[in-house]
Amino acid sequence: MRPANEVSGVRFDRSVAIRGARGNLPARIPDRAAGAYTLKDIVFFPLAILVAALMIGGAMMVGSDAPKCGPVGGAGGPADYRFARVEGANLCRMEGRKGFEVNLDDDILTITAEPRPPLPDYDQNPHFVLAGDLETVYAGQILKVSVTAKPSVGAGAEAFEVLYSTGNAGGSDWRTFALQPDWETYEFTFNVPRKLLESAVAFDYLAIRPVPGEKARSLEIKDIEMRRFGAWKD
Repeated sequence: MRPANEVSGVRFDRSVAIRGARGNLPARIPDRAAGAYTLKDIVFFPLAILVAALMIGGAMMVGSDAPKCGPVGGAGGPADYRFARVEGANLCRMEGRKGFEVNLDDDILTITAEPRPPLPDYDQNPHFVLAGDLETVYAGQILKVSVTAKPSVGAGAEAFEVLYSTGNAGGSDWRTFALQPDWETYEFTFNVPRKLLESAVAFDYLAIRPVPGEKARSLEIKDIEMRRFGAWKD
């Protein structure tokens, strides 16, 4: 005789009973499938969802604070664009070039130049690209460029050069500064060319390079500021 709780391959116990695929081997659905959830389940699942939400939210917050390396714009500066500053993690916006090593560590930007003759164009040297908002505001303005820098320890450069370029509209030419042993701010003033409406729209650029020697030379940069002083006159 079959036990009272087993009939034609169907077993009845605390699980929900369904007919088995073969003889006396029925499939089983645990009690919770019928709605019998334990206290552990009731606590665990909402807690797991909460932890996952906090992890996602934390990652989004970190991402929102991190700079998106690319062109330098006026976001975060004064609404009238009287100055724009590049410092800290935002120094990652510098674009490197062949013959130079660019490294950002502890919010200090290091530029190392290989021992070779300098190349004239901004695009052949490490540079920042200025976004369209700054390019538009600076056109026809008196602009002061300030760079806080010092030679690196060991293979420090004796001098460095800075170039502000508007592309086809002209530039400042390379300005050379002799470096002091410790942090100093070096600056120059430049009349940014006016840009005609019919001219092709292009970005502005700020190029910086150590003056190379017989060996590789390095320069450290803490911050850069561009400040405008109104329109220049003919």
